[in-house]
Amino acid sequence: MKIRTVVLTSALFSLFVAALMLSSCKDNVYTMLENYNSHYEPATNMDIIINPGDKDFKEDKMLDPSYFVSSEGSINIAAPYKCQSYEWTFYKIIYHQQGSQSTITSTLQDITAGLDFYPDCGKDKREFRAFVPTSRIDTGEKLKPGTYILHLSVVGNDGNKYKDWCSIYIYEQVYGQDSFFKEE
Repeated sequence: MKIRTVVLTSALFSLFVAALMLSSCKDNVYTMLENYNSHYEPATNMDIIINPGDKDFKEDKMLDPSYFVSSEGSINIAAPYKCQSYEWTFYKIIYHQQGSQSTITSTLQDITAGLDFYPDCGKDKREFRAFVPTSRIDTGEKLKPGTYILHLSVVGNDGNKYKDWCSIYIYEQVYGQDSFFKEE
């Protein structure tokens, strides 16, 4: 009888704990991260940041020349603060070979519309944050490893337009790989 009581009590306690845990998970992962991050202040003194329209601002320094992103990760890039507007455009590079001379040319295809942006991020926001595995180039083609171009255009606090661009290198995530590059 004592064993049944202990087993029954243990089972009831386990169900209670499971129900309590499930009821406490009312937020999605984005809300939990935002709640966590909102408790911290920026480490940078905002008064010393040079923004578009300020005297010493250099528009070709808004973005680094290149970024490397895992095929299982996210593209996370932020534009300068204090702009009137933001416009991000994400391009796929399409290469064309012409004739037997192996002349190669390229064109850019705007694929911004197919990106899976995080909440409160996007092509017209200060933060460009897109999840690579669920982003699409078009209906039948997923975003895959390769080289892409990201273009940023902002209107500064002086009303003038500033532009910069960078290369985004999406590499194939290989689990168990000891180094960044695959050995041949």
